[in-house]
Amino acid sequence: MMGGMETEDSHNTAVVVADNRETVLQAVSTTLEKAGFTILAASSGAQAVRCCRESSHPVNLAIIDSAAGINVPELVGQLDAISPGMRTLFLTDFEAEESLRVVPTSGHIRGFLRKPFRRAQLLGQVLEMMDRPMVLTA
Repeated sequence: MMGGMETEDSHNTAVVVADNRETVLQAVSTTLEKAGFTILAASSGAQAVRCCRESSHPVNLAIIDSAAGINVPELVGQLDAISPGMRTLFLTDFEAEESLRVVPTSGHIRGFLRKPFRRAQLLGQVLEMMDRPMVLTA
């Protein structure tokens, strides 16, 4: 690609987005695609895992909607097994956020974005999380 503002990270970084509501999946995916990320859209936890396994790009971030009928701790565990150190962003409401704070992740970089949110907030949170260096503990 010639010119443009591509960053080293954005074009070889895949983001898996897990939500069973098409409108949310579409909005989040479109916002991040416009920023240059490769999006793996999944309408279930199982599909998210399959997308990560089959991706030709390293999957560095999972965006999971806590209200999407997905078993979040199970999904996070499966994603960690595929891609240790994956960052995790939970789309959440106030009640769900408290319970998700205790979900163990190997990556230790996790964020919470409370609904409803604006596209700019989503993008800002994703970019901020991607900029944070990974610290993997043994």
